[in-house]
Amino acid sequence: MAATGAETHTVSGACESMAPLSTSRQRCGVCARPLAGCWCACVRRVSNRVQVLILQHPDEVHQAKNTAALLHRCLDRAHLQVGETFDVPSSMGAMVLLYPDTSGDAHLPTARLWTSSNNAAGVLTLVVLDATWRKSRRMLYNNPWLATLPRFSLEAPPQSRYAIRRANGKDQRSTLEATALALTLLEGDSHRYQPLWQAMEAFVELQQRLAREGCARRGARESTSG
Repeated sequence: MAATGAETHTVSGACESMAPLSTSRQRCGVCARPLAGCWCACVRRVSNRVQVLILQHPDEVHQAKNTAALLHRCLDRAHLQVGETFDVPSSMGAMVLLYPDTSGDAHLPTARLWTSSNNAAGVLTLVVLDATWRKSRRMLYNNPWLATLPRFSLEAPPQSRYAIRRANGKDQRSTLEATALALTLLEGDSHRYQPLWQAMEAFVELQQRLAREGCARRGARESTSG
C-alpha cells in the first residue's frame, strides 16, 4: 500500500488468476523475475527533489504485480527497506508520512496533518508504506515513530490506472500511483513525474499481456486433455 490504500492481491478477471511462474525458468539478474516477466524495460528515470523512503512489508517482496520495486528503480532519490519494524531515523524533522487519516483509531496518536504553512522548511523525505491495508496499519502499531510524523493524505485522487489489481476502497491506489501523486503535490511540478505514469502504463500492459498468455496456455492444455 501507499498512503491512500493497500496494493491488494485480488485480481479482477478469472483468467488473470495466474499460477506462480516456475522457479526453474531463467530469471533476470536485476528485477529477479522470470525473463518472460522481466519489467526492467518499464523503468523510466525521474530526478525527484523530495526524497522517498519506501518501507515495504516482507509479504510484498515477491508479489509480481507490486509496484514498489519499479518505483524505487525509477526515482533518483529513493531508498527501499524491507521489514515489519524499522530503526528510528536520526532526524525526522523534515519527514512526512503518506497515509490516510487515522483519527478514528484509538490505538494511534492523533495525527498531525501536514500543510505547507506548518512546515516552512519544506518536506525533504516522503515516507511510504508498501503493504496491504491491514498490514500497513500493523506497521504503524509496531513503529510508534511513524505515527508521530506529520501526515500527508491524498484527497479525492484521480481514477486509478492500476488495472491489474482490485483495491478494497475507492480511494486506494498502488504504491507507485500514490507516491507520484504526492510528489506532484509536494513539489508542484506535474511535468516532472510524467515518466512515472509512463512506467506504470508499461508495467500494467506487461502484466496484462502475461495474464492473456497464461490464460491461452491453460486453454490449450484443457482442450488437448479434454
